[in-house]
Amino acid sequence: MEIGTLYRKRKTVEEETVQKKRRNEEENSSSCSDSPAEYECIMDGLEFAVHPYDIGLYVNSPTPLTDDQKYNLLVNTFTPAHDYNFKGDSTGIRSFRHIWLIRYSPWLCYSSYLKGPFCKYCIVFPQPDLCGRQGGFIMVPFVRYNDFHVCAKKHMSSAWHKSAEIDATNFLTSRNVFETNFACQLDSSINRIVNENRKKLHSILSTIVFCGTHDIPLHGETRKTGNMKSLLAFRVEAGDVALREHVENEAGNARDTSAQIENELIKLCVDAIREEIVSAANGSAGFSVLVGESTEISGEDHVSLGIRFVDTTGAKPQVREEFLGFAALKGWDATCTAETIIEECTKYGLNLEKLCGQGYDGCSRLAGREGGVQAKIKSRYPKATLVHCAAHTLNLVVNDLNAVPEIRNAVGTIKAILRFFCENLSRRNSIQAVPSLGEALWSAKYKHVRFFSKNFVQIFDQLRNLAATASGQTCQDAYQLYCASGTPNFLFCLVIMSNYCSKLESVTQALQTVHLDMMKVYEDIQELLTVFRGHREKAEEHFKGILLEVRELADKLDIDLRIPRQSDLQRNSNASVPTEEEYFRQSFYIPYLNSVISWLERRFAPESKAVFGIFSLHPQKMAKVGLETLKAQMEKISELYEIENLETETITWFEKWLGTKEERVENGENGLLDLLQYVDQYPSIQQAISIALALPVTTCTMEKSFSTMRRVETLLTSTVVDDQLSGLCMMSAHRVKINENKDVLLQKVIDRFGEDNRRLQFVFEK
Repeated sequence: MEIGTLYRKRKTVEEETVQKKRRNEEENSSSCSDSPAEYECIMDGLEFAVHPYDIGLYVNSPTPLTDDQKYNLLVNTFTPAHDYNFKGDSTGIRSFRHIWLIRYSPWLCYSSYLKGPFCKYCIVFPQPDLCGRQGGFIMVPFVRYNDFHVCAKKHMSSAWHKSAEIDATNFLTSRNVFETNFACQLDSSINRIVNENRKKLHSILSTIVFCGTHDIPLHGETRKTGNMKSLLAFRVEAGDVALREHVENEAGNARDTSAQIENELIKLCVDAIREEIVSAANGSAGFSVLVGESTEISGEDHVSLGIRFVDTTGAKPQVREEFLGFAALKGWDATCTAETIIEECTKYGLNLEKLCGQGYDGCSRLAGREGGVQAKIKSRYPKATLVHCAAHTLNLVVNDLNAVPEIRNAVGTIKAILRFFCENLSRRNSIQAVPSLGEALWSAKYKHVRFFSKNFVQIFDQLRNLAATASGQTCQDAYQLYCASGTPNFLFCLVIMSNYCSKLESVTQALQTVHLDMMKVYEDIQELLTVFRGHREKAEEHFKGILLEVRELADKLDIDLRIPRQSDLQRNSNASVPTEEEYFRQSFYIPYLNSVISWLERRFAPESKAVFGIFSLHPQKMAKVGLETLKAQMEKISELYEIENLETETITWFEKWLGTKEERVENGENGLLDLLQYVDQYPSIQQAISIALALPVTTCTMEKSFSTMRRVETLLTSTVVDDQLSGLCMMSAHRVKINENKDVLLQKVIDRFGEDNRRLQFVFEK
């Protein structure tokens, strides 16, 4: 049966008038006209409207499609409205979701005629069935929605889909040629000149990108001896004909190799990278800002800015922490810092109304409750909840903020000794691979304490030799450090810290992962607390191993482990004299464990954070807290983050997982990120979970950006302008992203560069 017998054009008053005048004409209007009309479909006595570019009308078409039909089916394909009733088309429990059209764009489309999704590439450009049997998405609509994501990805990887996608891309490219500048079509010389100019700029731009992604300074002491000039000369020598002609024949003011042009190209590259990040962040349910502080080689204070959010644009949701750049501080007070952060985020195009969290390293100026930076930002954006960096907090709890004064003094002595050996080359060579225990190296401090303990015999011998043989200030410093590290108190503190720092390294490494959420952090801390409490309960048993290790170390260093005098004058007789084991266990070991346990319980208490209630949406947590407690928590979350209908959906969400068969989710094997595949029908739950995942865990990404600054900002580039420094750091930090889509990035930058008036033409005139 022909399609014409099933469809007739919907008649209006104007169309009836026109039709009367054209009754005797032999040809009807084409279905692929410039302004397509809707059609009425008559089936089983029912009548409903069908879009002329509904892909279902062309499935298994007996006649080849015309070029106009192909173009309109690819570009103007029927797309259901957001309020389209997919449940009415479905015969099963699950139905099609509108968000799938966005996730699997541009190949996926929906047919209201055949009531199911199809691949428009495979229908418009059918491929021979050579690699398997074609079925869903091609011959019939795919309606097994329980396996939709798995089968959609399988279809994308099939041979016929890839071939059809190539045919569709080539077809659209050939059609779009007619939309280019008409002058370029008439005069091929203009087209040739523009293409040659783009090749020249492509060579220069790719050289700049190579320097930025490999931490190579663009210039040396002079521009004539810079790396940029040398690399351009190397490209010419390697056979870059277009660049050679450009350098030899173009005038000096048209070569586009000046420092001003280089800075402009760097800025355009960074803008293109940042736009993708900002666009994804603004499209998410919410994002958090991450802030760190550092100082340049030139001495200027900077803040490192980044964001954390959940990206749902891909086939699978993922948590992203992205570095956005450095910003120079106008002042050192909290007000100036807060204004700088807000101004930079606004300049980048971030929608601060979606700011749901703030991540800092915990210093009072940034994280102060009353006058800190976080308080000033929260006063303007109430949703921005403060989250202390878990890695910094853990580091401070274990060593720097320990309640035992001898522990804090031991940490200071270790820093002083390592600094003493690092300051001088001859002293540094006397200790193999001596690290520098700097304040910013919080992630490696545990390793450094263990290294110091492992090599303490050699370090102690070197201090003793320098105190006896050196002269001047070196002799004085060595003697002071030798005396400070040769006491029984220091030995016990060193061995205690070394033993427990080794237990913290695995947790510290885990805290640096991007996909970690706050719930997993608290679970890891609870495991640590279990270990510390167990050692505290059996302190006498565990301390024997530490005492044995200290005695072996004291014998090697010839240090007497005697109990220090508590008073210069003996006024009363002591009832009993404790043994060495009892004294050091009661004076150092037990207070150390008590301090660590109390600080961990206080700093990592989930009940102290109202926002932690979001994590109760996990099925494993819901079973423990109960429905009434869960509703009370969601009421606070709904008020804080302005999430509509959250309490109602929470009840349905609780009932969904009550007695569920998803054992992996119930047992906690999957985190909140994996729950996003179950929230298609729960938009409020999806928003709440996305906000929970966007809350910062650590500022590790910002700490890593400081390492990027140290690599990029060499002494030769310490005088460059702030924009260029931030741009080079951005290119270095995002080198993987740049290399994956390098050609697309370069062409986009060239297009933007050619939009302004240039001596050479890089884009076609509009």
